[in-house]
Amino acid sequence: MRQLLTVCCFVLLLRASVADQRTANVALQRATNAFNQGRLEEAEKQLDAAERADSKKPEVPNLRGVIFTTQKRYDEAAQQFNEALALDPKFYPAKLNLAEVKLLEGQYADAAQEYQALKEADPASETLDFKLVLCALLDGKPGKASGIVDLMMFPGKTPAYYYARAAIALQRGDKPTAQKYFENVKKYYSEEQCRYFAQSLKEVDLSLPTPSRPEKTPDPHSGDLESSETGSK
Repeated sequence: MRQLLTVCCFVLLLRASVADQRTANVALQRATNAFNQGRLEEAEKQLDAAERADSKKPEVPNLRGVIFTTQKRYDEAAQQFNEALALDPKFYPAKLNLAEVKLLEGQYADAAQEYQALKEADPASETLDFKLVLCALLDGKPGKASGIVDLMMFPGKTPAYYYARAAIALQRGDKPTAQKYFENVKKYYSEEQCRYFAQSLKEVDLSLPTPSRPEKTPDPHSGDLESSETGSK
């Protein structure tokens, strides 16, 4: 009888564990969705729920670190990424994000070193090539940046090549050439594919300014002109 009770308890605990994992996964997905929609407070709330259900998921501190990075809370972000790696030393997104924090903090040489280490483990990564180009450019090494781009696959699986070339053009003040790369990339890659690279350039101030919308001229045949004149009297 005692053995039967022990087995039953084990089964109940196992079921509870599975249920907790499902709860954590659902909360994590909700947190991801909220983050993508810019609802950071809701994302953090869902991450807390995911952590309560399963405290061993590296995705939780990693996403929290991404939120902190967005808020420019870089020290706290790095702490979260390190917590993710403590849970899973091979968790690639956290390694990539740690390098990103150093890039955003202006530690270009250190960031390049970490990206290069990741590159050795993932030599075909176009994203890492793109990040190495940014590190070289921002560290005042345009020749090195051009050399990296020259070795990139073209056309690639991602729009990394186009954004790397645009970054080089922007760094030397050649906005027309950068604009051509931005226009051409949209012919071959979706907006979703481009979003990450465009945001990366924006974060390091290598992007074209958003053109302001011209003020609408009243149409004399539409009545707008008459109403505006009436209002000015």
